[in-house]
Amino acid sequence: MGPANSRISGICWFERGYSKLLNVDRRKEILNTLFGRGSVTVGELARKYGVRDETIRRDLKELARGWDIEIVYGGAHIRDSNGTQAVKELAVSAKRSENYEAKQIIARKASELIEDGDMIGLNSGSTVEYIIDYIGDKSVHIITLNVNVAAKALLLPKATVYIPGGRVRSSSGMVVGPGSLDFIKSFSIDKCFFGISALCKKRGIMHPVLEEVELNAAMLSVSDKNYVVTDSSKINKTAFFSMTPMDVIGCFIVDDDFPPDYREYITLRGINII
Repeated sequence: MGPANSRISGICWFERGYSKLLNVDRRKEILNTLFGRGSVTVGELARKYGVRDETIRRDLKELARGWDIEIVYGGAHIRDSNGTQAVKELAVSAKRSENYEAKQIIARKASELIEDGDMIGLNSGSTVEYIIDYIGDKSVHIITLNVNVAAKALLLPKATVYIPGGRVRSSSGMVVGPGSLDFIKSFSIDKCFFGISALCKKRGIMHPVLEEVELNAAMLSVSDKNYVVTDSSKINKTAFFSMTPMDVIGCFIVDDDFPPDYREYITLRGINII
């Protein structure tokens, strides 16, 4: 049934028509809907689950005890958190020295998932770059949109590296433009290791640079398995643009300081954490 200290409690059965669901499971679904849409109404949830409005109101009150949810007339919404910070783009040279030890731990974990013959996608960021340090002599194909990642990967003894032509953004090293998008879509990637700039409960994975959003999303769309690699400094942060739906991510690879409430937020969506 899950841990005894789970925030979503209250186990009992209900039946009405074809509806049969544990309270805890219904509340998990409602919580996922709130995270995905930002708000819900009592009426729509009552119709969806075949229960009374009063039942949904009790569900929302229970969820509000453990999550940043505000109950309003007729429904509820995720509360805008004053503690959530907006991130701005940093040059990759500045990122490399931040949270160095945590990023090394994450990079080692990620590298252990890479096997001989894999076609892997690497987007941008210092954590993604550090993964290359641990690939060793594995025979891999590396697809990237980032010149810094490509340059480092070329030093590997058994790596074949693919990168598009186009304009390079000096702050991130990303190659941008229509040619980059077509380039990515021509591949079928086994595993994508994906660095992020920001994650918040209300809006999910976010990014501060619009022209990089579509390219990053395209890389995820052609990959069989998607791994987010992020240290805890990216958590409870926002940026200008939504990057990708959470349901395309299969796993988060994180550091030891990753906040417990965000661990729960991720696992409730059916996403693994390493």
